Amino acid sequence: MTAAVPATSARRTGALPVTVAATARALRTVFRSPALLISPLAQSLFFLLIYSGQLSNVGAGYLDGQAFIAFLLPLILLTGVATGAGAAGTLTSNDLTSGYLDRLRMAHGTVTPFLTGTVLATLVAVTVQALLTIGGAMIAGYRPNAWTGTLGMLAVMLILGISVALCSVAVAVRTASSSTAGLVTLGFFGLSFFTGVFAPVNELSGWMRAVATVNPLTYIIEAARQIESGSALTAGPLATIFLTMLVAAGFVACGLALHHARRNR
Repeated sequence: MTAAVPATSARRTGALPVTVAATARALRTVFRSPALLISPLAQSLFFLLIYSGQLSNVGAGYLDGQAFIAFLLPLILLTGVATGAGAAGTLTSNDLTSGYLDRLRMAHGTVTPFLTGTVLATLVAVTVQALLTIGGAMIAGYRPNAWTGTLGMLAVMLILGISVALCSVAVAVRTASSSTAGLVTLGFFGLSFFTGVFAPVNELSGWMRAVATVNPLTYIIEAARQIESGSALTAGPLATIFLTMLVAAGFVACGLALHHARRNR
């Protein structure tokens, strides 16, 4: 009898209003915690200024007229999005350790709408962060070829952000540890530097070129660069495949983590 009450309450309330309320709550938490938003933004702008300031003249020699800051921007956005999206795991871990999610599970029969709200709120914050990064890049000299290309580049990075947020939530649910959830961000951040960071992959040599060739993030960054510049989208097919796989893996990981939590609570 008692087990049926929460499920009935959840059906009566409806998932959409609960998700909207959870998103609003998570947004308030994010914007009241400056470190969750300002730290990734500051990191992105720092790397952008340092790399473009020191290497722009070097990059001009092999980029066929493309501004180095435009070549660099997709990588900067990726690292910022990966760092910012990891906040979803931090928020989830905090709710778990405080017992908040357990109380919601008892009241509504499920925590899925609340985790969905956390992911959505994180993506809103990451979008704001990425737009501010693009604004900072424009102050530093970036000039979009076309705003459609710039927004397309941003969209690619936000899709990647979904996978990072989902994976970090899954790890947080599975381990109830914010430090462990942070490993997801660290993994994506680390992999981003084994791509064509300062030069196209075909300009690399030795083991770095071999690693970059098999790194999925290479094709995501290259597709974003091609979208931004309006050039032929040769990396598009592989980037689409890898993005789809990463997002699907995030959903599967969340499902398995929730199943484990229900079985062991």
